[in-house]
Amino acid sequence: MGTEGDGPGETRVGGFDAGGRGFVLALLTLGGGLLGLGLPYLARWAAELPWVPFQGPLRLLGSIEGSWLTWGWPLIGAVVGLAAAVWIVQGTAVLVVADDRVRVLRRGEVERVIRREQVDGVHRRGSKIVIENAQGRQLFADDVEGDAAAVRDAFVAHGYPWEGAEPSS
Repeated sequence: MGTEGDGPGETRVGGFDAGGRGFVLALLTLGGGLLGLGLPYLARWAAELPWVPFQGPLRLLGSIEGSWLTWGWPLIGAVVGLAAAVWIVQGTAVLVVADDRVRVLRRGEVERVIRREQVDGVHRRGSKIVIENAQGRQLFADDVEGDAAAVRDAFVAHGYPWEGAEPSS
């Protein structure tokens, strides 16, 4: 199922596990470094194309030279990639499911509390978890990382009406 939540009888689902966090951090840091390595060459090439906008800034970017830029551009790119990865990982929704409420956490802060009596249905639409009231208003609809079966099991274990088929393993 998910992991235990912050209090007794709560189940925490969503967010990146350690392996997922490491993968996203490594991928975006490496990607940013590689982009930084190739940026001057890409800028020079793009500045030669007459239909590309921002010719002046591209020429300037492609003309900056210096021995420190050999390692400086990749380092700047890696730092920007790392910052983007941290933003993505921290911004992923984590749901703390209890019998009486669902708390939506982002960046370690409670973003929203959905009381159980408001919830009339919970289902998955693609990679999103959708929580709706009786009138069909979406109380929550966002991507929730993690095992689809664990998310479903958390809601079912706390008595929420899960709609749709069980996720395939």
